[in-house]
Amino acid sequence: MTQKTREYIVQLIARYVQGNLNKREMEDLDAWRMESSKNEEIFQRMISRRHFEESLTAHEMTGEEMDAEWKQIYTRTIGSRRIGLRRVLQYAAIAVMLLSAGGVLYFSNEKYIPEKEVVVAKRNAIQELESRAILVLSDGREFNLKNEEDLEALANHRVALSADSEMLTYSSGNVDTIVEYHTLRIPRGGEYVLVLSDGSTVYLNAESELSYPAHFTGQERRVRLKGEAYFEVQKDTTKPFIVDVDPLRVQVMGTEFGVRAYSDEECIKTTLKQGKVSVESEERSVILTPDLQATFNRSDGRLDAKEVNVNLYIGWKDGRLIFDNYPLERVLKDLGRWYAFNVVFEREELRVLPFSLNIKKHEVFAEVLDLLEETGCVKFEIEDNTVIVK
Repeated sequence: MTQKTREYIVQLIARYVQGNLNKREMEDLDAWRMESSKNEEIFQRMISRRHFEESLTAHEMTGEEMDAEWKQIYTRTIGSRRIGLRRVLQYAAIAVMLLSAGGVLYFSNEKYIPEKEVVVAKRNAIQELESRAILVLSDGREFNLKNEEDLEALANHRVALSADSEMLTYSSGNVDTIVEYHTLRIPRGGEYVLVLSDGSTVYLNAESELSYPAHFTGQERRVRLKGEAYFEVQKDTTKPFIVDVDPLRVQVMGTEFGVRAYSDEECIKTTLKQGKVSVESEERSVILTPDLQATFNRSDGRLDAKEVNVNLYIGWKDGRLIFDNYPLERVLKDLGRWYAFNVVFEREELRVLPFSLNIKKHEVFAEVLDLLEETGCVKFEIEDNTVIVK
């Protein structure tokens, strides 16, 4: 990394802390963070309270002054106050020196070491994310696609398909006149990839369900989604691809987009990466072009569209956990889906603490907790399959 690049990255992080990044700058920062786990570790440490305190100690600030400055930073997404650019640059100046020195002074091999080995054991007890799915046929029979016996039995089914622990693929040669409908269910803690008979690929996230025909007939290709999925649709101008997400309809010809429609969330979000999508409710419709997101509010029926950083909403498909100033409750809720654990907050105010995270999705869960604890704002304990936030 050149000195110029180092300085640019530090400027981006300083502006990130202040909450003033534009779209291009956010994309540059995200790209740098995703280049390596080391970069993400540097980012997390630079925005952590520990780094903040060490940086400002050099300027002889009192503990009370540090707390006041820190509160201003960590309330940037909750209140209206903004920290001054002078203070952010002062804070970042220490980081410039560290980065220019190769990160040796601060970003060393120092690791957080729990006081008792039992803490490590409990954290490692939370399972890592893996591909898993249940296929339900039209006659109600269920097949666990992680079970070898079920996979062998499924191979003898009359519908031409192939399946393994990671992907289910339907053949385009299915020409039965009787349409057979299947449902693919992804449990808590799982993920899976489905290739439909038209060649379209669907990436299904944890706690999601897709219902679809084994082969498409007629003038449209229609599926029904519960939960979250990312679609790579094969183009066919004669047969539009339709995703029913109660109460919405998402219609495309050929494109790439994500839909998040968990029943326990107030909003349904459709995010377009490539192509064009029509999102329709009973009262309104919007047309999406790349980098736009449609948000439907279940409570008032409002449907709006806005420009977003697409990577924040579809990064999970590429194996990354990406959150940008999300409340801790939302972060842990999504992590709970992916790693199959429950969450208990000991203090209500911890729910709204803003956090940012950008790491590989399959990292050991204990490392995810360590990154969050680096901020100095929260601590975690694990009892059975429950994460306790303190």
